[in-house]
Amino acid sequence: MNLGLISEYIVLRETDIGYMIEDKTGEYFLHHNECVGRHLKDGEKISAFLYIDKMKRVAATLKKPFITIDEGGICEIVETGSAGVFINIGINRDILLSSDDLIDDKWPQIGDKLPCSLKTRAKNLFIRLLTKPEMLKLQDGTKLEVNQKYPAYIYRITEKGINAVDEHFNIIFIYFKNIRKAHRIGEEIDVKITNINEDDYSGTLIEQKEIMIDSDANIIVNYLENHGGVMRYTSSTSPDNIFKEFKMSKAAFKRALGNLYKKQIVSLEEDKTILINYIKK
Repeated sequence: MNLGLISEYIVLRETDIGYMIEDKTGEYFLHHNECVGRHLKDGEKISAFLYIDKMKRVAATLKKPFITIDEGGICEIVETGSAGVFINIGINRDILLSSDDLIDDKWPQIGDKLPCSLKTRAKNLFIRLLTKPEMLKLQDGTKLEVNQKYPAYIYRITEKGINAVDEHFNIIFIYFKNIRKAHRIGEEIDVKITNINEDDYSGTLIEQKEIMIDSDANIIVNYLENHGGVMRYTSSTSPDNIFKEFKMSKAAFKRALGNLYKKQIVSLEEDKTILINYIKK
């Protein structure tokens, strides 16, 4: 049985609600609704895709799926649940990406996209995420340019950073110090390319310095407002502690503090930073 694959079949006969088709592995049912408007003749050769329908039966469709067991693609999440997330592969049945294959607290949301293909397990179909070598084989030759921004989808998150892939299967790594906030698997991001590597790219999610000063300053002000108008973080705080709390480098933190000081929004003391005119919530 060629479950999860597009294969060649012969039409045996028409029934009241569809057709029976066969190959060397057996006979399968093809519903009229799965024939994309075609009327088939006995003995006709067709290409069909085998899947498991909602009644957990093996069924066929003439609709061409976005992905198969042999061919990967980038597909959209259309439903979430306790067992995992369901992905639209272009047929009438959405396929599960199991919770076992997802990172805790970083699950995709509806509308997110992932690079994936199909796999079989216990005579059923499931989604699996593509590996880097598989994605490299799917590249279409489109190149990315340094200092330009491109949309991409996050497919892996580690302590070192984020791995993302664009629609052309270019792979981009974003080092953790070039990330400003928490992200999730499947999320679409706009990443600026910083370097071209041997088989992938490096990128950043941090904007230009002059733009980020105000953004970083807002992060600090929000922190102060949520901590009684006072914080122990100063220009003398270690880079690791600053990054752990604010997700920014010490240089960026000092620039933002200086900006706030010049605008008389904060006062700077040796062991603390104070928000001027703080109003208790």
